[in-house]
Amino acid sequence: MKRILIIGEKLSTLTRYLTQNNYDFIALENVTRAELPDESRRILCDFSSKEKVLAAVHKIKDPIDGIIATNYEGYILPKSWIAQELGLPGISPASAAACTDKYLMRSLFAKAPVTISPDFAIVKNEQTLRDFAASHSFPLILKPANLAKSLLVTKNHNLDELLINYRVAAKQIGAIYKKYAPNRTPSLLVEEFLHGNMYSVDAFTGADGNPQVLKQIVDYQTGYDVGFDDTLCYSRRLPSALKANDQLALRECAVAGIRALGIKNSPSHIEIIMTKDGPRIVEIGARNGGYREQMHWLANGLDITGAALYLALGQKPQLQATKHEDCAVIELYPKNPGIFVNIKNQTAAKKLLSLTYFSVKVKPGAFVDKAANGHKFCAVLILNNPDHKQFERDLKFIDEQVYVQTKPT
Repeated sequence: MKRILIIGEKLSTLTRYLTQNNYDFIALENVTRAELPDESRRILCDFSSKEKVLAAVHKIKDPIDGIIATNYEGYILPKSWIAQELGLPGISPASAAACTDKYLMRSLFAKAPVTISPDFAIVKNEQTLRDFAASHSFPLILKPANLAKSLLVTKNHNLDELLINYRVAAKQIGAIYKKYAPNRTPSLLVEEFLHGNMYSVDAFTGADGNPQVLKQIVDYQTGYDVGFDDTLCYSRRLPSALKANDQLALRECAVAGIRALGIKNSPSHIEIIMTKDGPRIVEIGARNGGYREQMHWLANGLDITGAALYLALGQKPQLQATKHEDCAVIELYPKNPGIFVNIKNQTAAKKLLSLTYFSVKVKPGAFVDKAANGHKFCAVLILNNPDHKQFERDLKFIDEQVYVQTKPT
């Protein structure tokens, strides 16, 4: 029986998968969860330094055959340290660092043989913004270099707006990093805004550095696409509505990005915007993308959890779709900040034939706001149906009738 080390909290879906597929496992969990009872399958770990991570690893007595990280960027670099220490397949620390810091990522993309990324600059002060704005056209994007879920990301249409949002971000960034990325150094980037629709490509790269790229492209809708003044991701959907030649261009761009970062022995998800000048990469994450395990399984019968485990064990995954159904994931944010009241029409939504999952993430009375102000989504829904017409009807109901209700503070 192969023994897997999980980096991050033991997600029930992952541990259930491992048990059902005859894997043994142990998890390296954040020390802040020390209030939980210790178990034979849990080692508490302080992820604040390489030394502390490796000290926790050396408490594990039985041999480890492979390492897998849960879907959180903060565990990618520790995973690489552990793989290197134990001599197991894994992404290198240099590539892991580039995958979790957009400044390093953009710097490597700039060296690629083709243009695959927007121009950018690290923000040291307001003068950096003035200089960048003087040589680039608005709108411009201001974003943290190493956070996720569109936290503190703003789209700025002029210099005054850019400077105002920078001042707001500068005040909030310490607290946001402390909450969501306590082991990272706060940093901001300014970059060109990419005009076009967003997509995601999934890939699996072994020790030879040659990516296996899934044919199934995921279409995104951002907040701007659905009437929010925010860069948040509202929906992810399969199958893609893109033409075949555009899908091919996205996959080729994804391969160029993976090679630019030197990714090996790792899954990755590549977020790309299709511009009038061709595809441009927003970011690459060295893990399966959010909800991607559910989406590819429901829509295509693809087991990408198993694919990630194959890579962790130094094996080549076999990925062949067995069906082609509709699937969508919707994350609900408030259009107006305030006190969370409810999800409108959630009772009716739960009766939809296509609904496979519905979870409300906040409690009544909590303050909620948009992602640009450092807040996460209020609820998530997953829809899947082999009947395309039924799926479209149900998705239309969600889009038009299901939303976050708030009241003023």
